[in-house]
Amino acid sequence: MILLILISITLNFSSCNTLKYVSDEDFLLTKNSVFVNNKKNVDSEITDYIAQRPNQLVLGVAFPLHFYNIGNKNFETDYNIWKTTHPNTSKFVTSIFSEKQTKGLHNFKKGSNNWFLNNGEPPVIFDVKKAKQTIENLKLHYYNQGYFNAEVNFEEIKSKRKKITINYNINTGKPYTLDTITTNIESKVLDSIYAENKEKSFLKKGEQFKYELFFDEQDRINELFRNSGIYRFNKNAILVEADTANYKSNINLIINDSIANVPFKIQKINNVNIYTDYFYNTKDEPIKDSLNYKGYLFLSQKNLRYNPKLLLESVFIEPNTIYKDQTRELTRKNLRRLNNFKNITIKYKELENDLLEASIYLSPLKKYSIGTSAELTHSNIRQLGISGKLSFSNLNIFKGAEILKFSVQGSFLDSKDAADKEKLLNAWEVGGDVSLEIPRILFPFKPDNIIPKNMAPNTILTLGTSLQKNIGLDKQKFTGIIDYTWESTQTKKHSLQLLNAQFIKNLNIDSYFNIYKSEFNEIQNIASTYFNENALETTKVIPFINENIDSNFEQTNPNEFKIAQNIKNRYSIITEDVYIPSAAYTFTFNNSESYKDTDFSFFRARIVSAGNLTTLLSSKKDNNNVNLLFNTPIAQYIRTDLEYKKFWNLTLENVLAFRSFLGIAFPYNNSKTIPFSRSYFIGGPNDLRAWRIYDLGPGSTKTGLEYNVGNLKFLTSLEYRFKVINSVKGALFIDAGNIWDISNATVTTAEGKFNGFNSLKDIAIGSGFGIRYDLSFILLRLDLGFKTYEPYLENNKWFQHINFKNNVYNFGISYPF
Repeated sequence: MILLILISITLNFSSCNTLKYVSDEDFLLTKNSVFVNNKKNVDSEITDYIAQRPNQLVLGVAFPLHFYNIGNKNFETDYNIWKTTHPNTSKFVTSIFSEKQTKGLHNFKKGSNNWFLNNGEPPVIFDVKKAKQTIENLKLHYYNQGYFNAEVNFEEIKSKRKKITINYNINTGKPYTLDTITTNIESKVLDSIYAENKEKSFLKKGEQFKYELFFDEQDRINELFRNSGIYRFNKNAILVEADTANYKSNINLIINDSIANVPFKIQKINNVNIYTDYFYNTKDEPIKDSLNYKGYLFLSQKNLRYNPKLLLESVFIEPNTIYKDQTRELTRKNLRRLNNFKNITIKYKELENDLLEASIYLSPLKKYSIGTSAELTHSNIRQLGISGKLSFSNLNIFKGAEILKFSVQGSFLDSKDAADKEKLLNAWEVGGDVSLEIPRILFPFKPDNIIPKNMAPNTILTLGTSLQKNIGLDKQKFTGIIDYTWESTQTKKHSLQLLNAQFIKNLNIDSYFNIYKSEFNEIQNIASTYFNENALETTKVIPFINENIDSNFEQTNPNEFKIAQNIKNRYSIITEDVYIPSAAYTFTFNNSESYKDTDFSFFRARIVSAGNLTTLLSSKKDNNNVNLLFNTPIAQYIRTDLEYKKFWNLTLENVLAFRSFLGIAFPYNNSKTIPFSRSYFIGGPNDLRAWRIYDLGPGSTKTGLEYNVGNLKFLTSLEYRFKVINSVKGALFIDAGNIWDISNATVTTAEGKFNGFNSLKDIAIGSGFGIRYDLSFILLRLDLGFKTYEPYLENNKWFQHINFKNNVYNFGISYPF
């Protein structure tokens, strides 16, 4: 069905007249091809030098051009001609509608035309001047790569239908290489620094001549000197002379010894001034408070609000050390991460005897702030939700740039689990948490040798609680977290949760079989069939199983016995009150340069250990020999999550995105199962999009339960993202994955357990397409997922429900991954 729709749309657009606004003398540019030394070019970088490109294609069709052609560029002229050539019809229309209505109809049609013209893309008419500009661009590119004798031309391939293809032919010739490399550095100071780092030079004998090597070397030398105390040095002091012959280049690197007749020297920082409350409009007011601490002078126009010792944890410019660009940037970066200052400015002033004075100007944010937010939510579990949040922040609470945050949040929801299902917003949830963010590692001893201050260490302490009503079993949660974070490099981040303790108590256990209706129906069927119990109460299900489903019943009805016992076990797991004390370490690699980067890799590994120490310290046990704390069972397990994402920028605004996730959790000793809140589920807008959240698994089972979980999860996704028109973007995707049980729990049938490679046939596959609207500050997303391979079907598992009747709509904000 989807394929037929896409083919239909494509054929309809393809049949449209793409030449509507192409005159008889012009040609529509449909394709550019580049041939390098008689071979078709496969380097996408080369296309950047082509001055004129064909209209953008979406799935092989010029959708933006077709949108443009729907509009009428000559609307006013055609309208006036129509009025002249059809006077009777024009008068008839005016007689039916008022003059104002007629003008409104005219403006509406004009606006519709303009919308297509403004949001579409006009035809790209071949311009020979731009083709010649492309030749110059390509010649310059290959010249910069050392092909000094490259030849470039283009040929036109015209069709009878006013369309044209351009072939650019490049004969590079033989490249030049670097031969002798000499240096001319008059300054002994600079020459000494350069000689110590000469082996890191980008200019090496035998390398192909490339101008980018010279730019890289210029940047390296500038960075080298400016991080070696040469404060006045800049790139203009570096010159290069090249003598080329016989495809070889002799290079002479010249570095001047002065700038504006002032010789380059190593300069030291004499003193550092830190202005802790600097604002431009009050910069002339007198300093009222100052403090000299270890060579740093702290200055304030009011009372000094920051503890010098603690603030210096983010300052890397030190008195009596040589000037370095890197300490300047490191200081700026770490002061910004404190989130205490609106503006940070660092200036240097030259003193006598080649000394420098560093001044750091800090403009603090308001100490107290209050924020509010509200949102509407929707999911297959919570049909409608209205939530609000009130937060309070206190900056620099202990004079060390710490941030105290307190927030309360509440939601009114439309829950299918509530007793009064006819009432709108029949459930609610309230919660609150308090956190303290400390810009250093808070520990009994200072781990500076392991995590130095240049790694941006952070400590976050969090306490939180939440309470639900008419949502599932109405869980009450208490959470406490001690989290340490740091960055070992620009791309590598670490998080160590020394403690993540969560206490979960179910307040509405009696509603279990009102919520899990499929399980109740199974028990009711057994009760009515074998025990003449036709009106079993939901609160009497477990006592009924305990009293009647015994060994005698198993001998005569083994399948029904297994069903009843599995339901009882699921009941025990989901209604279990549990205490989860865990420690976790997370490693993250992300080489994305900015949030707009579309060509990067991401990897995250997380390992969690729960309950080990607490179990050892606990002395109280229940009748099943399970260790307790606060009369609550202690969860004990190990969990590992691995996630990898890769993004490829194929062409302009066309991205291929890949994601893979593998998670495993093992319960042991004090636990036979993973707590429900720590188990894996699959489905939903950021997961396997052809299934709703909790709907799939485990394995090839189709339980019909509202909540399906497991302790092994695999998920992978491949998504092609492309621009349609302006802010409207599209996507095609394939998701695959499932959950399984690996804990030997009696709850799960054999079909739901993982049995090695044989279980790979249980991987469900969903496919679909999505529409996204980019508002710059936020991206709205609608994905339509279709069940492509359903592992729980008995016969043919492929393409059985790939239609709009069984598809899943996923609304979301931002990309799914």
